Order: sequence, then C-alpha cells, then structure tokens
Amino acid sequence: MEIKRYNRKTQNVKRTSLLTNYNTEKKENLDQVIEELKQKVSAKPRTLSRYRKRQNQYYLNKLFRTDCKKFYNCLRQTYFIVKNASDKEEVENFWREIYGKESPT
Repeated sequence: MEIKRYNRKTQNVKRTSLLTNYNTEKKENLDQVIEELKQKVSAKPRTLSRYRKRQNQYYLNKLFRTDCKKFYNCLRQTYFIVKNASDKEEVENFWREIYGKESPT
C-alpha cells in the first residue's frame, strides 16, 4: 500500500513539473509540444558547430598574435579530402586536349 502511494505521488510530481515546464495547459495538444521539442533538439548541433568554428577562430587569432610562424604552419597543415579522384589517363587526356599535344604512343 505504501509503495503504490509513493509511486502515485512521484508520478503526480513528475506530471505537474512537465506541465509547468512546457506550459501544456496553454498548448492546444501534445503534438505541438513534441514539435517544439524536436525543433529545439535539431537546433543544438547547429549551435555547437557555430561554437566550434568561433573557438577555432579565436585560437587562430591568438596564435597569429603570439607566434606567426606556428600560425602559418597550422594553415599549411590543413588537409583537403578528395572524394572522387580521377584516373591518371583521364588527367593526361585532359591536359593533352588543353595543350593540343599528341600522345607519345
């Protein structure tokens, strides 16, 4: 009997806290609350990416002020990822067409 009352009491506390946190009394239905929460969750990664970019910019600015050599070395070390690399033959054909040279074979 005691356990059931305790469970009921905790459920009511949770329910009332959810109602006050999300103002569900003012909302038309639960779908609207769910949609708002989905939008908040989807906004978090964008916020984090903006934060990371800003932190990187602050770091580079500080590095430039303190040690220019390290700054330029850091810029040189950025890697470019090529997803679709061309074959050697395609590249050679491309440049042959530009320069108008015949193939040696």
